[in-house]
Amino acid sequence: MRSDTARQHITRSQAHTIVATYLGWSLDAFDFFLITFVMLAIAKTFNVALVVITLSITLTLTMRFLGSLFFGPVGDKYGRKITMIISLMFLAFFDTLVAFSPTITIFLILRALYGFGMGGEWGSGFALAMESLPTKARGWVSGLIQGGYPTGYLLAAIVYLFVYPKYGWRPMFYFAALPAIAVIYIMITTRESPVYNEFKERASFRQTFKTIGKHWKLFIYLSILLVGMNFVSHSTQDLYPTFLEHQLHFSTTYVASIAIAYNAAAIVGGVISGIISQNTRLGRKWNAIAFLIVGIAISPLWAFPELFGRSSIIYIAFLAPIIMQFIVQGAWAMPGVYMNERSPAEARATIPGVAYMIGVMVASTASTIEVLVSTMFHDNYSYSMLLLVLIVFPVTALIWFLGKESKDAKLDATPA
Repeated sequence: MRSDTARQHITRSQAHTIVATYLGWSLDAFDFFLITFVMLAIAKTFNVALVVITLSITLTLTMRFLGSLFFGPVGDKYGRKITMIISLMFLAFFDTLVAFSPTITIFLILRALYGFGMGGEWGSGFALAMESLPTKARGWVSGLIQGGYPTGYLLAAIVYLFVYPKYGWRPMFYFAALPAIAVIYIMITTRESPVYNEFKERASFRQTFKTIGKHWKLFIYLSILLVGMNFVSHSTQDLYPTFLEHQLHFSTTYVASIAIAYNAAAIVGGVISGIISQNTRLGRKWNAIAFLIVGIAISPLWAFPELFGRSSIIYIAFLAPIIMQFIVQGAWAMPGVYMNERSPAEARATIPGVAYMIGVMVASTASTIEVLVSTMFHDNYSYSMLLLVLIVFPVTALIWFLGKESKDAKLDATPA
């Protein structure tokens, strides 16, 4: 059995595991966020309303749930590493084909298939990392790996900045094949989770679902928590580039520059949050709550930069999302490590992965809600974005408050 008194420094093999899971999640998120920069252009190409394209995000995120139902048990039976590889290859293939979509129907089908593959990477990737690392490293590594999400957003912003103005939206999706790079790195450098190796002889689909049934209350709680957390991120991210372009009338270059800046801040926020959670009395849940409270405080500045005068709108619109995404990612540094610390080993790829994707599926409506609510305010996105934040952030903080602390829990393979 893996001892909790194992060495606390990072070995070379563990370092490769950190890089592999970070790279996999970054390129996974990169593929997802490509669409958020070009929704207006895609709607124009296929001659459909913007809400149809926002619904494609809902479709993609819903299919991630179905993907997690498939890939989660596969990861618990056959291993974390191979499941990561298969899901990354699947999503890269179908999202690359999006560039060649002849109709809106084919576009939606391909994005749905991409979403199915996306549903398998996070659960197995996080389980692989958390089970392979020393206890004291989990906090900051969780923040770093989850920082792969804004890293992918940042990479998408760079592609948008340099590709879209000259070539349009289709060539942007040629880069959707990039997750293949992560596959090659994972195959060459990483080892299977030592915890999985301890219980793989008794691993089975039956055992996975039996374990979930035994821990059904935990599963429901984590699913509700991740609904809240996904609303926290999607309500502040998905529509923001469109808000900057459509409502504030910023140029493509400026929209991309702001996105690059606030995603860089998000990466830093996640790592700092992880360090705080591991090295202070806050732990996981109070750390997340603290970040959400700060997010509530700055939300008016983020949603209404014009209230501070036209002369300062450019500076406020640049600074506010940087602070907001630092805060959002600070809160998001916690779910990965928290769910893995609370889940039994024999369902550790399934329970966190499916709970995450249930949250994704429900919160996938965020951008659509914001668009529809904005029509009540003459297409002013500021009101709809702020309203959602002022509902979602406090509710999610309350859900965190109701949960148990998990810091430094043992991640061994003791039968559930």
